[in-house]
Amino acid sequence: MIGVLLIAFMSYVVLMSSLTGLSYAVASAERQRETVQMESMRLDYKINALQSDERLSIIAARLGMHEPERFAVVRVPQQRPENDRSHVAVLSSLAGMFLPAVEHHR
Repeated sequence: MIGVLLIAFMSYVVLMSSLTGLSYAVASAERQRETVQMESMRLDYKINALQSDERLSIIAARLGMHEPERFAVVRVPQQRPENDRSHVAVLSSLAGMFLPAVEHHR
């Protein structure tokens, strides 16, 4: 009878110590989460300050930059590869044996 009570009491002590350890772990995780949230808010504020239009315009003026007086559009001709077959994968060329050929228009 005393052995059963002793086992029950020891089980209670072990469970309570585990519960206390878990409580400390949860409290530590909450403090860490709050710290990370505060750091994130601070960094978001710093990013917004660094990206502000006023700051960027001051830096641009310091570098001698100004609004363009005219805009230019440059068209670059697209170059076609000489041999389109060199880019075809092996599996897709094998698929040609089973599927009808499809003509590509460019």
